[in-house]
Amino acid sequence: MTTRYWPAPKPGDIVQCRFPEDAFVVPGPKERPALVTKVETRPGIVDVEVAYGTSQGIDDVRTGEFVVRKTDPDAGLLKDTKFDLCNIVSLPFDMNWFVADPARRFGEHPKRGRLNLGNAQNKKQLHAAVTEAKDAGKAPIRPRRST
Repeated sequence: MTTRYWPAPKPGDIVQCRFPEDAFVVPGPKERPALVTKVETRPGIVDVEVAYGTSQGIDDVRTGEFVVRKTDPDAGLLKDTKFDLCNIVSLPFDMNWFVADPARRFGEHPKRGRLNLGNAQNKKQLHAAVTEAKDAGKAPIRPRRST
C-alpha cells in the first residue's frame, strides 16, 4: 500500500502533482501544479479531484481556463500558471500521484499554496472558468485503479 500524505488537502489548495498524460494508467512524468477542486475521504482512502496546471500558453486562455499569477503570495507558484477546469481528474492522494512542493513551504506535503479567493480578480476568473466548464459539459475523469 502506498503511503498517504496527511492532512488531506482542501478544495482551493494548489498541490504538486504527476498529472496523467495518457490513458490515466500511470502518473505523468512531469511534476506540475494542480488545483484541488474536490476531496473525498473514505476509510483508508483519500481521493482528490485536481485541475491541470501549466505555465505554457498563459496568454491564450480558453474555455474553462484561468490564470493565477506567481506574484500572488498565497499561491506558492514559481511561474504564472493557467489552470484548466475542463481537464480535471480524480486521483488517490498518495506518493504515486503527488510529490512534495519544490519549495517545501509545507514540509514534505505536496501543498504549494492556496487559491486566494479574497482577491477579486481570482474570484471573478474562477467563477467564469467554472461556468464555462459546466456549460461545456466537462466531468472529471477517474483513472482505473491498479489494485
